[in-house]
Amino acid sequence: MVLLFCCFMLVACGGGSGSDTDVPSVDIDPIRVNAGNNLSIDENQSANINGGSSGGSGAITYTWQADSSITITHADTSLASASLTAPAVTQLTDYTITLVASDNAGSQSSDSFVLSVNPVNAAPVAQVDSNQISGYSNRSYPVTSLIQLDGSNSSDEDPQTADSPISAFNWQQIAGPSLLAGIDTTQASIQLVSPIIDTTTQAIIRLTVTDQEQADSSTDITLNLLGQNETIPEVSVTRMRDVFSGEMIKLVGTPNSIAPDAAPFNASWQATSTSANQAQINDMNTFSTFAISPMVTTDTEITYTLDAQDSFSNVANSQTQAQVFAPVARTVNDTGVIMFATNDSVLANYQQEFAGQDAEYGADRQTASGQVIKIGDGEQGFDFTRLDNNGDVIDNPSFTFNCIRDNVTGLIWQVKDNVDNTNINYVDQSFTWFADEENGNFEGELNANSASCNVQNTNCNTQDYVNQINAQGMCGFFDWRLPTPQELQSIVHYGKTTPPVVDTEYFPFWGDNNSQPLWYWTSQPNADGVNNEVALAAWAFDMQTGNDAFLSKDTEQRVILVRAGR
Repeated sequence: MVLLFCCFMLVACGGGSGSDTDVPSVDIDPIRVNAGNNLSIDENQSANINGGSSGGSGAITYTWQADSSITITHADTSLASASLTAPAVTQLTDYTITLVASDNAGSQSSDSFVLSVNPVNAAPVAQVDSNQISGYSNRSYPVTSLIQLDGSNSSDEDPQTADSPISAFNWQQIAGPSLLAGIDTTQASIQLVSPIIDTTTQAIIRLTVTDQEQADSSTDITLNLLGQNETIPEVSVTRMRDVFSGEMIKLVGTPNSIAPDAAPFNASWQATSTSANQAQINDMNTFSTFAISPMVTTDTEITYTLDAQDSFSNVANSQTQAQVFAPVARTVNDTGVIMFATNDSVLANYQQEFAGQDAEYGADRQTASGQVIKIGDGEQGFDFTRLDNNGDVIDNPSFTFNCIRDNVTGLIWQVKDNVDNTNINYVDQSFTWFADEENGNFEGELNANSASCNVQNTNCNTQDYVNQINAQGMCGFFDWRLPTPQELQSIVHYGKTTPPVVDTEYFPFWGDNNSQPLWYWTSQPNADGVNNEVALAAWAFDMQTGNDAFLSKDTEQRVILVRAGR
């Protein structure tokens, strides 16, 4: 038994190298992959892909491979099923889709199919936007007006790239008067000018747009080209200033039209007011005129409307407003001026080219318009009442009067006498300026023993004259004084063309100085005449001209006295 076992071992463990002693190899089943059949789909569409395999060792895993433009969704790698989405293309395009299978032993195998992607293109949409002309219906254009056509809002629902979906624009004219000459018709937007024509016609403009895939579409727009006879004129009105009742209102309108043959234009003004007395327009049918504001009892806004009609009977209008203030109690006199000046003359008529003058405003103009109610009477806006020697009102103007009440300022004025040269009121007396107080640190000249006045103590100066008038109680008043410069100027009538510059119906006597200045003192020392803080001069008014000046206090000038009536 032992011998037999050893023999067996010798046979089995023999060290010979002959091929007849090699162990035979084991056969392995390879992986066989099937990616599926070729597939054809439209661009941007999705499809399911299903592959498979056989053979291999153990579990199989799958991987799909394709161009990066193709989206493959492969949720479970143990299965050969997936979905893909085709890219956008501009022409029929083939792609290779590969399925790779791997087993546990590391073996791989693959198979492919061809994906054919068909291009699908939606045509673009051409859109034209146009500008609107104010006052006209949509797409209606008066002569010479700007026409703006914009195609930039044209669209394409399936552009190939993020660039502009429209790759080309082309404008064409289909009908009507030529509008595109000299215009770059390949731009997204164009600007045209409506032609000058006599009667209305139409023009048809076509826009063709091309997308990134060379598909195109067109749209037509119809433009109404208006003739001169349908071109509406324009008119503007200058803003008016606010006024009081009875003052003048400047009215200026300017017509215009882009139609060359629209002139001449006709004007028509109208005014609306709550006042029963409507604003009076001087000439309602001229573009430059004026109105007299109405009498109102409360502040009232008036609207002035100007209609401008062109030669084709087209009408445009414009409005402006003016605030008319109710009358207020006056405490200051106006200047007396109701004449109008030009560069070389003075006229009674309103001068449109020189508007804004004194004669247009204030109590003088209101009086000329009949809209000032006076207590007494007087030229222009002045309002005076005569008083007798007792200070009572004199109704009969032929009676002698000694004083005048200014019903505007409330001041009461002395009235000069030109008959009795011994009278303290005699007009041709003269005085130096003198005051104990409020004299600018210089009393002035006492002027003693002078024959220039009728003051009893023969001190012919302003203070002694005032004292004697108050001692007599002229017109029953005992508080007479020199006027201030403002008070004396308040009775100056600058509208007078001959001297003296006052209303001589109420101030008849001012003295005759052979056309030389008629200086009248005021109570105000003058700072320009100061020497070492001493006012050597005082203000005076020349009643020949209405000019003022400062005169040395030692000169002899005339005096008119005043007292406060209010």
